[in-house]
Amino acid sequence: MTATTSEGTASEALAVPAFRRIYIASFISNAGRWMQSTAVGVLAWELTGSNTFLGQLIFAQLIPMAFLSLIGGSLADTMDRKKLLAITQIWQMMFSLLLAALLIDGEIAKNTLLIIVFITGLGQGIYAPVFTSVLPTLVGRENLTAAVSLNSVQVNGARIIGPAIGGFLVSATGFAEVFFLNGISYLFVIIAVLITYFPEPSVHRRPLKERLLGGFVVASRAAQVGRPLLLMTLFSFLCLPFIGQLPAIAEENLGIDAQSSTYGYFYAVFGFGALLGALVVGTALLNADKVLITRATLSLFGVALAALSLTRGLVLGCVAIFFVGLFYFALPTTLNTLWQQHVDDSVRGRVAALWVLSFGGTIPFANLIAGPIVEATSLTTVMLGGAVAAAAMAVLVRLPDGPIVGEEILTAARSN
Repeated sequence: MTATTSEGTASEALAVPAFRRIYIASFISNAGRWMQSTAVGVLAWELTGSNTFLGQLIFAQLIPMAFLSLIGGSLADTMDRKKLLAITQIWQMMFSLLLAALLIDGEIAKNTLLIIVFITGLGQGIYAPVFTSVLPTLVGRENLTAAVSLNSVQVNGARIIGPAIGGFLVSATGFAEVFFLNGISYLFVIIAVLITYFPEPSVHRRPLKERLLGGFVVASRAAQVGRPLLLMTLFSFLCLPFIGQLPAIAEENLGIDAQSSTYGYFYAVFGFGALLGALVVGTALLNADKVLITRATLSLFGVALAALSLTRGLVLGCVAIFFVGLFYFALPTTLNTLWQQHVDDSVRGRVAALWVLSFGGTIPFANLIAGPIVEATSLTTVMLGGAVAAAAMAVLVRLPDGPIVGEEILTAARSN
């Protein structure tokens, strides 16, 4: 059977109580995470004024996804998902509150900041693939596309609200208040998870290698699954280093104080563009050709990023960052839908681990490399390089269709 685009609508997905409950709680928690992420970037820039340190901070924040996502994906396919989600959220809440406590006096050593950001990220490294694999099980395959798109919408809606609140609070009160509110926001997900029933995974007796690396087998043997993941990896590595450099872009290119509420609004404009991109893909373009959408968004993202790299001044900078966000998040929303449509629940967690790795696990390495390159050349050079890479991928991308695959592909691989 060949996967086809689901016909379920957003309203049908939201009509499922379990999905709606987790969806709303995740929105609140994600707003807190984006609020903290914005504040941490500003704090790092104020502490050091270093592009290299900004890259190191993003590396510390996201690198846990690179080495824990495979474990998280394996656990999602074999263990109690309720416990996994709750424990990882409690973990992140504890260390966000610790960061708030350490910043009550407004001072923190840069290495301490790196360590706490890294430790907090350990929880997200497990949580992300589990959460990604759980959402479709709450609404059924018929509403899968709508659920994936809705999740992108809430993530990007939070990206608007979180930075705006974070920017205001940083300028009005300080960093500690931002981190404290983020810590409290995790309670919404913890409570929602504890009162929601999650379908139990289909536990199969598989060797440890297959439980950890089964996603790679699926991706390598099923191009309809592997190609979207590969494209997302290349896009993250080549085109997204600008994300970790946003405080520097604001101050050096656009004349925006990174510790002002204006920066929060600038980041919120970026999030609004991303929200609109995800919303359009999940509504008006729900049944459109996903390959065509992918080519178009890559091309237009390249144009928008090039414009941002050359723009000077607040107004034009906000216009440029809006379109960067618009086309940036339309792409992962589309690619996420593509691979989700081609796997069944028995392997979804392990493939979700690769998705998290391709998205969140690649960006830290890209930022670690980009920081020194920025200091050796310029922000403009690195951003223009990302724009050219996006345009090249738009021309070269190939995303084949194919059947839905599951654990049978692992059995076939073992027998070979």
